[in-house]
Amino acid sequence: MTVFPAGYTILRAEDTARRRPVLIDAWYPASPSAIETPHDYGLGQGHVAEHAVIRKGSHPVVLLSHGAFGSARNYSWIAEHLARNGYLVAGVSHFRESPLYGMNTINPVSALQPWLRPQDCSFALDYLTATSELRHAIDPSRIGALGHSSGGATAIALGGAVFDPGAMQEYCASEEARPDRGCAYARSSSPSPSPGDEASRSYRDDRIRAIVALDPALGPGYTTASLTSMSVPVHIVGSVQNDFLPFEFHAGRYARLIPGASLTRLARGEGHFIFLDECRSDLEANGVPLCHDRSGVHRGRVHEDLREVVTGFFDRHL
Repeated sequence: MTVFPAGYTILRAEDTARRRPVLIDAWYPASPSAIETPHDYGLGQGHVAEHAVIRKGSHPVVLLSHGAFGSARNYSWIAEHLARNGYLVAGVSHFRESPLYGMNTINPVSALQPWLRPQDCSFALDYLTATSELRHAIDPSRIGALGHSSGGATAIALGGAVFDPGAMQEYCASEEARPDRGCAYARSSSPSPSPGDEASRSYRDDRIRAIVALDPALGPGYTTASLTSMSVPVHIVGSVQNDFLPFEFHAGRYARLIPGASLTRLARGEGHFIFLDECRSDLEANGVPLCHDRSGVHRGRVHEDLREVVTGFFDRHL
C-alpha cells in the first residue's frame, strides 16, 4: 500500500443538546506534497503535517476513544500510522474526563459514567460527516471504532454492548475484584446520582462496521445478552499479565462472549498502559506508571507489531 504523509488538525464542536463540548484530533492522509515535522502531543512525540491539505478521495474513518482521564492524543503511535495508510482517524476526547478541556473541568465521577462516551462518539461522527471541513473526504460506508481501556469499552458499546451499573458494582465489591485497579475509581469516588435508564440503553451506532478494543475495561459491567448478540466484527488485544485490569474479567470476557471475536494476547509482561505513546513522565493511574514498563518490555517494539494487527483488521473489514 502507498504510504502518505500524516496530516493533523484539531476540530472543535458543541453537542448543544447534551451541553457537552467535543474536541476531535483528526489525523488523515495528506496530499503527497505535505511535509511531516516533529509534533509534541504532551505525553508523547510524533511527526505530522499540521493543517495539511487532505488527500483527494473518500477515506475510511476510525473513531478513537481514550482511556479514563486521558486524551486521544495519547495514541499518536497508531493514529499516525493509520493516517499514513489511508485512514481518517477522529480522536474524541471526552468532556469531564480529558485534561484537554482544562483541569478544572474534570469530574472523577465521570469514570463511572461510561454511557456518556458512545454518545460523544456518535455525535462526533454526525459532525464529521455533515458539517466539518473534512466531510467531503469521508466514505460513510467504511467506519470503524478503536479504543483503549475505557475507550475500548466505548468502541464495544458502539457495537451494541449494553452497560449494567449494578453488575459492575457487584463485581467491584467482590473478592475476585481485589486486584482490579479499575475498581479503585468506584471505591475512591462519591456515589453518583442515579442515571436512570440512560446508563443501560443501547448506544449501538449502525454506521460502525468494525471494532478494535485494546485491553478494554468494564468487562463485568456489560451484559452477557448484549455481548453475545453483537454482529459487528471485533478484535480484542489484551495484556495477559495485567498490572491494572485482570485479563479474565475484561479483555478475556469480551473475547469469550462476542461471537466471532478475534484475540491477540500480549503475554510477555506487557501491562495495561503499553498501549499509550512512548513517554517519560512519572504520572501514575491508581498506583500504576503510565510510561514505565516492566523490565524487558519494549513499548516501541510492541507498537510495531500492533500497528500491523490493527491496520490489517481494519483493512479486511473496511
